[in-house]
Amino acid sequence: MRDTHAATEDAAADDRRTFLRAIGAAATVPALVGTAVGDASSESNAPEPIRSSDEIVPITHGVAVGDVTATTAVVWARAEREATIHVAYAPIESADNAGYERVSVDGETDYTGHVRLTELASGTEYRYFVWAMPATAGPMSKRPLDVDELTADAMPDAIEHGTFLTAPSATEERSVTFAWSGDTWGYGDDPIEPPFPGLRSIAEREPDFFLYHGDTIYADAQTPAGKITENTPLDEALEIYRDKYKEMRDPPASVAERTNLRELLESTSVYTVWDDHEVINNFAGPIEPLMPEGRRAFREYWPLDRDEDAAPGDSNRFYDSFRWGKHVELFLIDTRQYRDPNVELDSKTLLGREQREWLKDALADSDATWKVLASPAPLGYPSDSWATPADRTGYEAELLELVEYVQTEEIANLVVVAGDVHKSVVGAFDPDDDGEFEFVEAVAGPLGAPSGPADEQYAPLNPTTFFAKGEYANFGTVEVAESGEAITIGIYDEFGDEQFTTEVQATDIDPGLTPTDSIESSFDEGTDGWLVSQNGGSDQPEYYETGGNPGGHIGDEENQGGIAWYYQAPFSYLGDRESFYGGTLSFDLRQEQPDQQFDAEPIEGGDVLLAGDGTQLVYEFRDPEQVPGEEWTSFEVPLTASVPWIDLTSQEPLATEERFRNVLADLTVLRIRGEYRSGDDASYLDNVVLSK
Repeated sequence: MRDTHAATEDAAADDRRTFLRAIGAAATVPALVGTAVGDASSESNAPEPIRSSDEIVPITHGVAVGDVTATTAVVWARAEREATIHVAYAPIESADNAGYERVSVDGETDYTGHVRLTELASGTEYRYFVWAMPATAGPMSKRPLDVDELTADAMPDAIEHGTFLTAPSATEERSVTFAWSGDTWGYGDDPIEPPFPGLRSIAEREPDFFLYHGDTIYADAQTPAGKITENTPLDEALEIYRDKYKEMRDPPASVAERTNLRELLESTSVYTVWDDHEVINNFAGPIEPLMPEGRRAFREYWPLDRDEDAAPGDSNRFYDSFRWGKHVELFLIDTRQYRDPNVELDSKTLLGREQREWLKDALADSDATWKVLASPAPLGYPSDSWATPADRTGYEAELLELVEYVQTEEIANLVVVAGDVHKSVVGAFDPDDDGEFEFVEAVAGPLGAPSGPADEQYAPLNPTTFFAKGEYANFGTVEVAESGEAITIGIYDEFGDEQFTTEVQATDIDPGLTPTDSIESSFDEGTDGWLVSQNGGSDQPEYYETGGNPGGHIGDEENQGGIAWYYQAPFSYLGDRESFYGGTLSFDLRQEQPDQQFDAEPIEGGDVLLAGDGTQLVYEFRDPEQVPGEEWTSFEVPLTASVPWIDLTSQEPLATEERFRNVLADLTVLRIRGEYRSGDDASYLDNVVLSK
């Protein structure tokens, strides 16, 4: 057996030799070598000599590399005090192409710094070294560097180092592997404390990169760094946010020796996404007073480079795309900074108009085999974001817009990776019910926060669930083969033990729309994705295998004190349905205990509600006999302005053909009234058909 102490000494010696070669080579690059000491005619990029460890300012919280492309990367570090942070780097295979950069830091950024490396070789593994020296009073003079001046006692203890892989170029056929997870340290009354084995397990897998997918801190949970509340003064909030990031890299000794985050960040690069707990639980963009301080700390403590017009770490734009060879493009989105509050608005946004249009255009323009969308919260699993059936109306209209765009532009091989919900769930979605999946989604996490049982995926998107498990810490992996023919999704527990794996072929995801003359829900095999909507919220209806007209049907029982509730159609009915103008909507209804019709005001939604393009249209059955009874009653509603559809959003009381067509062309809501009693009621629905 090899002596562990000897192995450690050997590794340290190798690091020292590699560092000497890298910084020595960097100093001999013509552009970096000056004429003579004291010649300050122009500022040089050559490193200062290190004569002893006493001259080095400590790097306090490790190092990280992020937002890697084929030719660039950003190195992050934090010095103990005002200093100049230096970075030397070179390909692991050869120090001949070494480089060197530096940046000055001070208290304005909490002594954190971002160093952008350029002109890197694609698909190449690099080693880098980071150290800090006292800040100089003026511009550094040009001079050649004498490597012999670098003393052994200054290395490697005072010099941090790590490795990263640059992305293959967009034309290179290379396999790509990455891991993702999030949700670490500090949630609830009894938070899970470090170390977090999942971070170590991810590092041991040696992925090409790590996607740190939201809730990288829990600012609003009690940890030694403090706790953010809605009453935290702004001048105190920034320091708490900063301390949260520090403790995630170096926890107090009384809690744990390590979190394992530093070790992971030293072994690979990272793309970091934020979610709500980087600021405060479920915050909504511009209306949150604490957001600027939370955003500033997030920007300071992660190696971000997502705005070509800004220096690394200076931009508040957190969304961008990163290409990894011919077969993979990673799209990072920000679902917090621009979102509307989740209240009952006619239209709400998670992304904001500018980001939404960027995402659509970027997806359409990508020629990568696989488009990997990194959404902090799932598209197809209920949360406080895209789909919120238990909390008001959610942001389903924007989700529908994105799904419809994927269909109409035929954006093939879309895979969503997500976090936030503290479950591991893998599934695929066929929202238009044409037998072809529009996208696959995999959800992973948490790494450190508590986890509950897994729930069902969002029914209106017509999901097929491959795997669902909760109540454990976990992470996910993605591997794309060199040929690009398949993508493999894996879920692992925090110790690296496989929980689930599946391979998806490129031919398994076909987003093209299939023309149809009718859309039907017979409910003979399930709820077909329908929801029950009431009081601004929605939930799953009850499913009955028998007793329909005929076969299965759905229903609900509610006592809402006279507030009308509705059956809400799934995504297969929505989108561009202008071709159905002049057609019909038919359905069967039954009441368990009928009495007089409950006369809901039209603003409550009438008997049938259609919404889209900022317009709401309602239709009411005026005939007293057109009230659901204890037996099944059939209804047929003409989809035309030649019958009285009430326009709730216009000064004109009745819908015009133009406005009706506009609604159908952008149909975001179709609801059928379920309640026809004041007080206790039970209603049942069957045989819904939208036909031309």
